[in-house]
Amino acid sequence: MREVRAFVCAGLLCLALLLPRPVAAAWPTDPTLNVPLCTTANLRESPTITSDGAGGAIVIWQDYRNGNDFDIYAQRISAAGAVLWTADGVALCTASGDQGGQTITSDGAGGAIVTWRDYRSDSTWDMYAQRISAAGAVLWTADGVALCTTGGDQIDHAIVSDSAGGAVVTWGDYRSGSTWDMYAQRISAAGAVLWTADGVALCTAGGDQWAPASVADGGGGAIVTWYDSRGGNDDIYTQHISADGTVPWTTDGVALCTATGTQNGPTAVSDGAGGAIVAWEDGRSGGSYDIYTQRISAAGEVPWTADGVALCTATNWQASPVITSDGAGGAIVTWYDSRSDNDDIYAQRVSTDGTVQWTTDGVALCTATGTQYIPTITSDGADGAIVIWQDYRDGNDFDIYAQRISAAGTVQWPADGVALCTASGDQGGPTVTSDGAGGVIVAWQDYRNGDDSDIYAQWVRANGELGGDAPVDVPQGGAPLDFALDPVRPNPTRGGALTVRFTLASAAAASLELLDVSGRRIAGREVGSLGAGQHALSLDEGQHLTPGLYLVRLNRGATSRTTRVAVLR
Repeated sequence: MREVRAFVCAGLLCLALLLPRPVAAAWPTDPTLNVPLCTTANLRESPTITSDGAGGAIVIWQDYRNGNDFDIYAQRISAAGAVLWTADGVALCTASGDQGGQTITSDGAGGAIVTWRDYRSDSTWDMYAQRISAAGAVLWTADGVALCTTGGDQIDHAIVSDSAGGAVVTWGDYRSGSTWDMYAQRISAAGAVLWTADGVALCTAGGDQWAPASVADGGGGAIVTWYDSRGGNDDIYTQHISADGTVPWTTDGVALCTATGTQNGPTAVSDGAGGAIVAWEDGRSGGSYDIYTQRISAAGEVPWTADGVALCTATNWQASPVITSDGAGGAIVTWYDSRSDNDDIYAQRVSTDGTVQWTTDGVALCTATGTQYIPTITSDGADGAIVIWQDYRDGNDFDIYAQRISAAGTVQWPADGVALCTASGDQGGPTVTSDGAGGVIVAWQDYRNGDDSDIYAQWVRANGELGGDAPVDVPQGGAPLDFALDPVRPNPTRGGALTVRFTLASAAAASLELLDVSGRRIAGREVGSLGAGQHALSLDEGQHLTPGLYLVRLNRGATSRTTRVAVLR
């Protein structure tokens, strides 16, 4: 009985951390202000972000505060813009030698799992990981758990959740001493390494395999994509590794594109059905790079046009594609584009069957003067996307801008984007996560305070406005009291029917959706036909939900209500 009480208390504590708490609003509405996450002396570089599952975010970065080498630090910011952990961040690793190239994923309980390349051995780069709780407590071995310390360098890595509180990490590996190969390792929620010591080989073909892009397979494993020179020319390959560490597809991977010319810079997202959609830079034209995409099914089959579907083949260069789900089995891809002899930001949507949805060669998100580049993207939770980029339109220094595009390919915010940061000095390397309510939280590297870079963050609402009060569990678009979504009960739940109760004012069109924390649509149905009154229905459609945090959203036109539910084992 004592054990049961302990488990219940732990579950309630977890839920308390996941659910929004009343905190004084701290998000600025002025793009020259923003929220500082770390402003200590010396450099901070390459921030990376994930959702905290409660409308806020966890940000990690490479930190040179000790003046000798780079370490890894983290900070959490609430939905209201309050910095929650130790001032200037919690140290995840301060071991000797440099640590860098950090990546992050949610642990499904309000915290995060972080991985990095590590030079503490003073001879080669190794792979380490650490978990930090929602409260800012470092949970695993001090300075991290070793994922791979074999000979040769291990760098250039990717991380995804294993849907059980742990993660799957993939990296480029030089243990052979002659070429780069692709390896992976799984680490549990408790910090136990689960697969073969020093990792499972995904590809050891001739030539180099490089730049992994990874997506969760929904069952504890991952689908990993990379660019590959085995044919004497960089191509795109992919491989599946299951939860038990077995590699079920073709040895050394399935070819997604082996067209002439160079293909590189792959980026990937789940297709919502156990497979993935991949986009890349493509030099098959023999001149400048274009943007192509391909889908790989859960069975390892390539269903679209051989060597990929063209998203953009406009003149001059298209580069640095990044991708997010469109919530309907397809994807939205953005890139920077020099068709006008000036780097701009464009986007394109591709459907689940490989059909390009928007204007030929993409929709312009920003064509302002000066350079716009290095975009990043996340779902807006409504089948569209929000894109963030570095922007040099003022001709003095780089700023941070954003644009939202709808599922239909219509730009939602002011022409050429909303300014998130126009402070003095350069701002760069933006990283973005959803706030769970149609907006985003963005973090970046910031030089407003001089030569030492700092880390700042900003929240932008679903309507493109900056800052103000937190958006958590409040109506969007002025919802009346007779349009309501009740908290899911019980919460946390252990599975079974997920019963949702809500109130409608009329038979006007409305929908109810179940989303994961990345904004991917798990289930949904039209509910307006139920008419006015209070209603209750099961939303999970008989699916077995993996442990983690989910969002339930009630929509009517531009109005929505959102609540959260935690699913336990």
